[in-house]
Amino acid sequence: MSQAASAPFHIAADVGGTFTDLVLRDARDRTFLFKSLTTPADLSEGIFNGLALMAEAIGMSREEMLAAANGFACGTTAATNAILEGKTARTALFCTEGFRDILSIRTGGRHGFSIQEDYPEPYIPREMTFGVRERLNAEGAIETAFDAEQARAQLASCAAGRPEAVAVAFLWSHINPAHELQFAALLEDLLPGVPYSLSHQVNPTIGEYKRTSATAIDASLKPVLRQQIAALEERLALNGFRGQPTFVCSNGGRTSSREITQKPVYLCLSGPSTAPAAAVRLAARAGIAHGNVITIDIGGTSLDASIARKGRVAMHREGSIAGHVFGVPSIDVATVGSGGGSIAWVDAGGMLRVGPESAGSFPGPACYGRGGERATLTDANLVRGLLDPATFADGQMTLSLDKARDAIGRDVAGPLGISVDEGAALIAAVAEQDMVAAIEELAIKRGFDPREFLLVSGGGAGGLHAARLARELGMREVLFPHAASVLCAYGTATGDIKFDFSVSRATSSKAFDFAAVRTALAALHAEGTAFLERMDVEPARRTLRFTVDAHYQGQVSHLSVDLDGDLATKDDLARLTAAFHAEHQRSYAVQAPDDTIEFVAWNVEAIGRTRDATHTTGARTTAIRPIVAERHRSVFDHATVTAVEIGLIASDSLTPGDTFTGPTLVEDRLTSIFIPERCIATVTQDRDLLVAIDA
Repeated sequence: MSQAASAPFHIAADVGGTFTDLVLRDARDRTFLFKSLTTPADLSEGIFNGLALMAEAIGMSREEMLAAANGFACGTTAATNAILEGKTARTALFCTEGFRDILSIRTGGRHGFSIQEDYPEPYIPREMTFGVRERLNAEGAIETAFDAEQARAQLASCAAGRPEAVAVAFLWSHINPAHELQFAALLEDLLPGVPYSLSHQVNPTIGEYKRTSATAIDASLKPVLRQQIAALEERLALNGFRGQPTFVCSNGGRTSSREITQKPVYLCLSGPSTAPAAAVRLAARAGIAHGNVITIDIGGTSLDASIARKGRVAMHREGSIAGHVFGVPSIDVATVGSGGGSIAWVDAGGMLRVGPESAGSFPGPACYGRGGERATLTDANLVRGLLDPATFADGQMTLSLDKARDAIGRDVAGPLGISVDEGAALIAAVAEQDMVAAIEELAIKRGFDPREFLLVSGGGAGGLHAARLARELGMREVLFPHAASVLCAYGTATGDIKFDFSVSRATSSKAFDFAAVRTALAALHAEGTAFLERMDVEPARRTLRFTVDAHYQGQVSHLSVDLDGDLATKDDLARLTAAFHAEHQRSYAVQAPDDTIEFVAWNVEAIGRTRDATHTTGARTTAIRPIVAERHRSVFDHATVTAVEIGLIASDSLTPGDTFTGPTLVEDRLTSIFIPERCIATVTQDRDLLVAIDA
C-alpha cells in the first residue's frame, strides 16, 4: 500500500546476518520502516532489494526516490565478515627491529581463564613481518637512527611476497612519528600503489600490541573495503543518488566514505553501534529522565547488549574480532549467539543448547522453506503460536508450521523424549537464559545493578523475549520503540556525525605538564573542527567532547574521564583528579586519593548533531484509554509449559494514551511484541510501548 512521503529524504540501511533493515526519514520527520533478506554473496543486493520495497511503498521508482534523497547512511558488517572469513588482503607488517613477534606475544596474558583456551595465530604471519633498524624512546627521542638502506632491503624482501597492503608500527611512533613518515616515503617509492597504514595515524595511543594490531587490521581491510565502498557508491549514483554516502563507525557515529576508507578499522563491529544512542534518545522522549538504559538488539543471528549511564553510552578500546584486538574507540557491546536463527541442538550429555551457530538468511530456519532443516528459535516461536505464518517480515515469506514442528521433533523433542510443544518451549527458555547471562555480565562487571536501568528492546526477535528478560533481571520497565524491529537502522538515520581523535601525551598529577597538555588539546580541537568542516556540519550543531585516559601509577588498565572546562591552573587539575578518584570509586568501589595519577592519552569526540527533535526530553504519557483485545489466540507458555489464551492487538490500531494488560501479543508489520501476565503497556506520544513489569 502506497504511503505519502515528503522529500527530501534521508535513507539508512543496516546489514545484518539475516535481514537488511532500512529506514526512510522524510522532511516532516516521519520514519518508514522496511526489511529485506540479507544476501551474503553481495551485501549491496540486499540493500537494493530493500530500496525497491521502500520506493514501492511511497509510490515512486527507486531512481526517483534516490534522486530525492539528500542523505544515505549505511551500517555494514563488511569489515567484520572479511576478518571472520579470512577474506582480507595479504598484508605485510613492518615493526621495530627485534619486535617481530608482537602479534604473537600480545600483552602476555590470556583473555579468559580457561587453560584450554586456544591462542589465536598472529593476524599477520611471521614470514610477512619485517624488522626495521630504528628506535625511539618513550619521550620520542632517537635511540637508534632510522637506517634507510636496511629499510630498503627489507622492502625488497617484502616485495617478493607480493603484499596487497602494508602496516607500519614502530615503537613510540605515537609520540614522534618521524621514523614512520620516513618509512612511508620509501614505501611509496618502492611499492607504489600498495595501500599502507601508519600506527601513529590509525591508533595513536600507548600500548604496543593494541596499536600494532589495529594498524595491521586497518591495512588488511583497505583494498577490500575501498573496492566494496566504491562499488556501492557507483551503484547508488547509477540509480540516481547525488549525495555523499556516510558509513557507521564502531563508536556509534557516522562519517564519509573518504574518512572511513582512510581508517577502515573503524568499521569493525560497527553493525550494532548505533542502537544504544538511539535507545537513549527514545527513552528520553518517552519521559525516562535518568538516562540509565540497557539496550538489547535481538536479530536473526545474535543478541547484542549495551549499557548507558546518565545518557552516556559505555565505550572501550578492547574490541576484538576472532581474537584480534582492533583497539579503536567503540561501543562496548556484549554479544551472545542467541537470535532468531540460532540453531537448537542436544549435546553429548543430553543438554539442550541454542546457538551460537545460526541458520542465517540462507537457508534460514526450517520454517522458511528454503532448504534449512535444523530447528531454530524462530521455529520454536512459530510452534509456540507467537508468530503469524502469513504476515512474517511484512508478508515477504510464508512460514511453514509443519517444517518447524518436524525440525523440533527431530532435533530436540525426539532426543529428549518430550513433546514438540515442550521442545519449542524449552528452546525459548534456554535461549532466554543465555540472553539473561549476557546482560548480567555486561552490567555487573561494570558495577551496575540492572534493576536500576530501563530495558530498551530492539531487533526483529527482541519483542518476543524482552519483557521476560526484564522480569528475570528484576527490571521494572521495558520500552519497545515503534522502530524496534529496525533499531540500528533507525539509529543510523537519526544519529550523529561523529569521529574520534587521540593524542598521546603522558604526564602525572604530581608533575603535570600544563604546556604539553594545552598543545595536545589545541591539536585535537583543530583536528575535530577540521573533520566537522569536511562533513559540512553547521557551526551551531558542532560539539567537541574531550576526555582523558588515566590510571593510578602502576596500573595497566585505565579509565576515561571527561574534561569539563579549561585545564590551565592547579584548581583545574584538582577538579580533574577528583573526577578520576570518583570514577575509580564508582567502577571498582575503591579509590586512592594519595596515589599519583598518570594521564596517558587525550581524546576528542567530534560530533555533528542531527535535528534537535531527536535530542529532546519528553514527558511521560498518561494512560487515558484502557483497551481490551478483541481477538485471542492459544499459545504454549514456556514458563508454565501449558497452553494459555492471550489477546491479540494490531500495532496500527494503537494511539497515544492507550493502555492494556498482558498476556497480550502486539502484532506489527515487521515484528511481534509479547506482553506477559501482570504487565501493563502504555502507548507513548511517539507510539512506542512503555511496559511496566509486574505492575
